[in-house]
Amino acid sequence: MKARSSGGGAGDGTVVGLLLVSISASFFVPHGASVSDIARTLHVLIERIYVVSVLGYLSVLFYKQHRQSSRIKLDAELHERDGPRVADDGSYVVVSPPESLNADEEEEDGDIVNLTGTFKLAKNIDFDKFLEAQGIGWALRSAANKARPVHKITHRGRTLRIQITGIITGDTTYQIGGPPVTSQIRDRVFSDTVQYLASRDGIRVQKKCVSGGDGKIFVVRQLSRCGSELTMRSKCVFEDGRESAEAVQTFERIS
Repeated sequence: MKARSSGGGAGDGTVVGLLLVSISASFFVPHGASVSDIARTLHVLIERIYVVSVLGYLSVLFYKQHRQSSRIKLDAELHERDGPRVADDGSYVVVSPPESLNADEEEEDGDIVNLTGTFKLAKNIDFDKFLEAQGIGWALRSAANKARPVHKITHRGRTLRIQITGIITGDTTYQIGGPPVTSQIRDRVFSDTVQYLASRDGIRVQKKCVSGGDGKIFVVRQLSRCGSELTMRSKCVFEDGRESAEAVQTFERIS
């Protein structure tokens, strides 16, 4: 048995197409119409079929492009590494802060994120517990948990300035990877050092209490990929080995 040639298949398709046009035309051409009327009707019908085909093709292209864009957006959201994740049961799962870069790795900081911007607190998770572990009274904890402070960050090269306005105020300038800087929160004095995160999307501040308390506070700030959110994670580790709950705070960019 000989295989059917591809030319025969194309010819059959053409015949079928002409047959469908002829059948369709029979519904639009009045009985006894002249040859010119039939030709004109067929011409109009073919034009309409062509237009419908083009619109259908464009609709399919638009649908595929929309699906691809939606998939890319979903992938970006699923791969967001900043802030707490939501578990299947609806509870929050806090991710431990990433490691910092060592001195050699910090030399290659050309692709490290720039944190410059003004951010306002939008959400707290376990901030009250974090403060309670440090002996902060209920009244101040309650006020701090309800406050919506603004953090203004100016990041130029290795120089980082963090200005805080709200119930707690502060204005500290650091040299990332540089010597310790003294900072103060109410009656507690700290010696701060700052390093870039190994993930290159933020910084980690180590605050060693030198007066008014004990232990160290680790504060990690990470900027989202789109740059619209800043996540701050804070944990206190005391000299006796105790650890506070990790506070996770989400800030939204306002400028």
